[in-house]
Amino acid sequence: MLLIRKTIDNDTAFFDITGRIDSETSLEFQEEITDIPETVSHAVFDCTRLDFISSSGLRAFLILKKRMGLDFRITARHVNKTVNEVFQLTGFNDIIDIDNEPDRDASDTRAIFFDVDGTLFSHKTKSVPQSTRDALQKLHEKGIRLVICTGRSIEELSKLPVMDLPLDGYLTLNGNLCLDSEKKMFAGNPIDSEEVDILVRIFKASKIPFVLIGEENRYINYVDDVVINTQLSTEGTIPDIGEYKGEEIYQCLAFVGGEQKELLTNMLDHCRITSWNETGIDIISNAGGKASGIECFIDEYHLHRSQTMAFGDGQNDIDMIRYAGIGVSLGNGVDALKAEADYVTTDIDDNGIANALKHFNLI
Repeated sequence: MLLIRKTIDNDTAFFDITGRIDSETSLEFQEEITDIPETVSHAVFDCTRLDFISSSGLRAFLILKKRMGLDFRITARHVNKTVNEVFQLTGFNDIIDIDNEPDRDASDTRAIFFDVDGTLFSHKTKSVPQSTRDALQKLHEKGIRLVICTGRSIEELSKLPVMDLPLDGYLTLNGNLCLDSEKKMFAGNPIDSEEVDILVRIFKASKIPFVLIGEENRYINYVDDVVINTQLSTEGTIPDIGEYKGEEIYQCLAFVGGEQKELLTNMLDHCRITSWNETGIDIISNAGGKASGIECFIDEYHLHRSQTMAFGDGQNDIDMIRYAGIGVSLGNGVDALKAEADYVTTDIDDNGIANALKHFNLI
């Protein structure tokens, strides 16, 4: 699935791309990017959430360049490693300006977003490190907004020792249910209703342990040892067994291993999957994710992404690390996240957050 957000500002066209550009989506991509006024002289593509581009997508850039003329500029920003390798291999870096240099000046930081598990909350000590608590208090006193960005629900967060932190918002369910400091919803990104029909059938078939999560309720179809052991390893709680009542679904969980994860990934057209445990995955809308949650937050509070910083450690933090003005991986983070981060700090239990904030002169 491909999502394209286009805006025109004087002589520049801005495109925010989410998904894959391949043989199935390249025609849509081509039509969207070539449908711009002749007065436009520069096209800027935000590739933060572009997962891959194939030859069909590359041809669309050639068509755009041919239509608009040799002096027409194309810039691709926040390009991930795979897409950048495609551009380099095909020589497209000669016709596309690759702008991957992050603005590492943190002096104008107005909001910082934190993953919870392995970032704020240490599973080793079962607590938030004191150095982190002290650092967040200093940031709060400076007027910097502090926001949790997690795959957990607000119900699960309430069971962890994080709710007494000086927080200004909660981007829960991987950024798909956004709550303000009073825990009131101000934005949401539910899964497409047609896809929910399939997810509900998976839930009712009860072949795998499966959780449906709405705005207020979450329920599981059945509980087995895999569910119990997975939740114990992450300090997670087990939802009540229940029945789907027709509400909007913002996230699903499945307690499965690699083969079943791959099957679900290939089967679900309008959802994407991230892992948070060897036997635990999140299923969210293709248009969702932590980056989308951050985008909703900065829109709500009239900030710019260049004024943001994000901290994470897991696979489901990659999109927010790419999106934020400055992305920081904890030393205990997965290698894929470290590769995308602007800065890699020390482990969570070695004053990781505090050390990074000192590095950027924020505390």
